[in-house]
Amino acid sequence: MNASSAGAATVPALELRSLTQRFGLFTALNDVDFRVWPQEIVALVGQNGSGKSTLVKVLAGVNVPEDGSRLLVNGREVALPLAGGQFRQLGLSFVHQDLGLVRTLSVTENFLIGDARITASHRPIHWRAEDRRIRDLLASYDVDLDPGALVRDLAPLQQALVAIARAAEDLRSYRESNSAEGSVLFLDEPTVFLPEDEVEFLFGLVRKVVAGGASCVFISHDLSAVERLCERVVVLRDGEIVGDQPMAGVDSERLVELIVGTAQDGTDRTGGGGRTSTSVAGTPARCAVQGLAGGQLRGVDITLQGGETVGLAGLLGSGAEEVPYLLFGSRRADHGTMRLDDATFQIGETEPPSAVARGIGLVPADRRRDGMVPTLTVSENSVILVADKFATFGRLRLSALRELVHGILDRFGVRPRDPGALMGKLSGGNAQKVVIAKWLEIGPRLLLLHEPTQGVDVGARAAIYELLQQASKTGMSTLWVSSDFEELANVCDRVLVLVDGRVTSELSGERLTKDNLNTAVFTSPGATLGTPA
Repeated sequence: MNASSAGAATVPALELRSLTQRFGLFTALNDVDFRVWPQEIVALVGQNGSGKSTLVKVLAGVNVPEDGSRLLVNGREVALPLAGGQFRQLGLSFVHQDLGLVRTLSVTENFLIGDARITASHRPIHWRAEDRRIRDLLASYDVDLDPGALVRDLAPLQQALVAIARAAEDLRSYRESNSAEGSVLFLDEPTVFLPEDEVEFLFGLVRKVVAGGASCVFISHDLSAVERLCERVVVLRDGEIVGDQPMAGVDSERLVELIVGTAQDGTDRTGGGGRTSTSVAGTPARCAVQGLAGGQLRGVDITLQGGETVGLAGLLGSGAEEVPYLLFGSRRADHGTMRLDDATFQIGETEPPSAVARGIGLVPADRRRDGMVPTLTVSENSVILVADKFATFGRLRLSALRELVHGILDRFGVRPRDPGALMGKLSGGNAQKVVIAKWLEIGPRLLLLHEPTQGVDVGARAAIYELLQQASKTGMSTLWVSSDFEELANVCDRVLVLVDGRVTSELSGERLTKDNLNTAVFTSPGATLGTPA
């Protein structure tokens, strides 16, 4: 169904009315009306934090919306909140960016997870017959794959095709068993890590799914992909619908303005302008990265002065989120060199132990998995990198270590002030303070930060800002990667904007604002409507 005929349908496949979601005093969604018509492909776009994920979580039964919020499926009202898994009974299916596949299982096994024919039967599974069935099902979508292949051995495009085909099969089964016309497939950033030629193949699969009777909600930051695939676009900003129009007549500049919310007079409502730099202008760069390539990155140059904080901003899949791990050696770079003070080395030969030896630290986004040991104590986590300095003839000087730990707890304001507390029991903010303290104890020359205040309360966030600012005054250079553009505007001296694996612009001084960063990531070459990615 095209955009013009969508409105001719009498009953939407899915309709949300007056959807409101609050978290304490924060309103994530405010009186949102959202409709999806039968066999329509509609885009749902907006900045990070605009409310897209919150809306999806309501439909997935994760969030409990406010009283007065209403949901109608094929014209029939459904009581909110939904129970976990109830969306399947309503003909809704979700394919998230992580795809939701079990990588250690085969393609066929992934299709059979939750299959009522299997779970309701006590008979053995006839694997050859199931493999044939899945092969034929995939072929109906022009997908040629070995059903017996392990998902982990498939290319990214093949994994995405499996996830979408599995979701499409669930929706087809729903329509047949319920004699229902409408079912809705939600795709959340499915193209973010795919090259351009593979994106078009995936779009072909989506169109086949819709031609078979489903509708599709396409959630993406990639406005070029939105233009090529979708018939209508709905824009969320600050929890409210600020735009809903057919794609055929959309003006790209107006769409970016709706997403970003740029003030008409060109001023920024959120302030910004960066922090007061502690670096010395005109001095040689302490750190110079040249030609960094690997993952999504296609040749990135970055320089940092001593004491300077440089931010990296980009949409998901831009490559910004990969830079800290490539520089630290926890992911292997294809190309690139780094000069750090007087030493120059190949980044692809770097491993975490050698990075630490050179004075490079990494605060990862997933602190619990990658940044700490939850089953060890606060004391053990905070001194794990410097404990060898307190050893004499193989014996630790425990009194000196205890004095160091107490000093760390006091300086960083860690609560509870208990060296013996387990790290896994600390709040997010206090755990992050310990993770950062661990690195600052080695006196790093370069500290790499990825989402350092994610999941941290306001008080702990302010404390972390202050601690890192003080460390910068000692000459430490900081590379700060964050999806919070307001944060980058407030803490960084300069911010580099990445699009499609390349640096496309640099903002500093009065130009370094949240609004300008949002505009830059959406309007850089390859990111706007009508421009090939």
